[in-house]
Amino acid sequence: MFKKLSILVLSLGSLLGCTGDFEKINVNPNTPSAVPIDYLLGESQLFVASSASSPTEKTWRTNFGYAACLVQHMSSVDATFYKGSFYTFLGEVNSAFFDNSYSNSIKSLVNLIDIAQADPKNVNVLSMARILKVMEFSRLTDIYGDVPYNEAGKGFITNTFSPQYDAQQEIYMDLLKELDESIAAFNASAYIPKTADYIYSGDLEKWKRAARSLMLRLAMRMQKADAANAQLWAKKAIDGGLITSNAESIAIRFDNTGAVINSNPNSWILGPSGQNITNINNAGVQWGKTLIDLMKARKDPRLPVIAMLKNGDRTVEKQRGLPNATDATGLNALEEKSLDNYSRPATNTMSLANPWLYLTYAETQLLKAEAIERGWATGSAQASFEAGQAAGLNQLSVMGGTITAAEVSAYAAANPYPASGALTAKLNAIHTEIYLITASVFNHIEAWANWRRTGYPVLTPVNYVGNDTNGQIPRRLRYPLTEAGVNPNVQNAITRQGPDVFMTRVWWDKP
Repeated sequence: MFKKLSILVLSLGSLLGCTGDFEKINVNPNTPSAVPIDYLLGESQLFVASSASSPTEKTWRTNFGYAACLVQHMSSVDATFYKGSFYTFLGEVNSAFFDNSYSNSIKSLVNLIDIAQADPKNVNVLSMARILKVMEFSRLTDIYGDVPYNEAGKGFITNTFSPQYDAQQEIYMDLLKELDESIAAFNASAYIPKTADYIYSGDLEKWKRAARSLMLRLAMRMQKADAANAQLWAKKAIDGGLITSNAESIAIRFDNTGAVINSNPNSWILGPSGQNITNINNAGVQWGKTLIDLMKARKDPRLPVIAMLKNGDRTVEKQRGLPNATDATGLNALEEKSLDNYSRPATNTMSLANPWLYLTYAETQLLKAEAIERGWATGSAQASFEAGQAAGLNQLSVMGGTITAAEVSAYAAANPYPASGALTAKLNAIHTEIYLITASVFNHIEAWANWRRTGYPVLTPVNYVGNDTNGQIPRRLRYPLTEAGVNPNVQNAITRQGPDVFMTRVWWDKP
């Protein structure tokens, strides 16, 4: 599709270049005067998952370099890059998501929205773009806190080059409004962009359910900061109808053709340049000891699907997680000194055509279980938990894994939902499953956000010499070092939110 759209753009450019002798001479016939809206939609979806120049900029640096290591899904002996494993700061790793979102995905989405809203026939494109904008901004604000929102991405449109920073609370309320209005605006009688939609191929009902599922995620995120609105929006999302199966999980679907951007960015990182995966060097990152030990203790059938040693051995008993805060010197002090014998992502997880999963059906069902337990929705919390638990195992089929029905049943029997007792035990069960689900699909940014809100599973912080948090897991990433010189409005955010350090909590992150 990406290549087809490129050909379409060039073809239109040739036609638009023939409007008169003067224009024939002075206008490049291969450059279109207007980019087709389908192309902009497809580009914007790809930018949400990756970035224009390299998939490593957002994924490697933010998703792996910080988030995966912060929640102890993964670990690395490379203390110069994988700062999340050591609670230390490196500007280019810390600022990657911020810098690349504003220069690529947000700029593209704001432009798409501006164009789509000018023509009523593009109402479905507009709703999709607004939902994509919520997807990107929710991650951005969860990572940094207060960020430019209302004025962001409008340099070309309104000449706003120093956008104001908006408070996260205000951003969240607008994100929820955007989802609600987008759902209502979908119109089956208007133009439907089927081939340019890499998520649902133009299925508007799936888009509506996806938007409500994202609404539920955001509502639950506000649970400690604004319980009244959290309950209101969670109920609205559940009552309206959520995604119904793994097939409806919010995902960018790649085919690994053409440009690098049309490949799964997680896989591109895990396999050296996404190509010679037989070497399995995984860009210097291994599965963490916390995750591997947890999966072994729970007899999790996903373990041999997602993990292997460097020689390809997937034997469960041989899997070994690397302790966080282990640098090269610390590795030599361990009983096992060779990284070859520590678990790393298995080769099936590295296919460049794997879908990039943003929000899964499994997570949605588990969040619904929590909402029911809190009295915010009706239904059986246990039934939703069990549906989410099973879906979390079965979804690995999209990554070339196979979990049998017998394994699903055995796992459920070994890790049942607490039918009675304290809410804390139930929340621990729910969010431990989310922790494992997000690990298995490499959505570490979401795992970090969900852990900050809930505290589950309980993680033991590390205390690497010279760390920046006094041995506490960071609560946010810092603003880019260049931001004060580029946009002095960042100081307003720091004054309102708190010092620009790792341990300043974002609005919804309450003790």
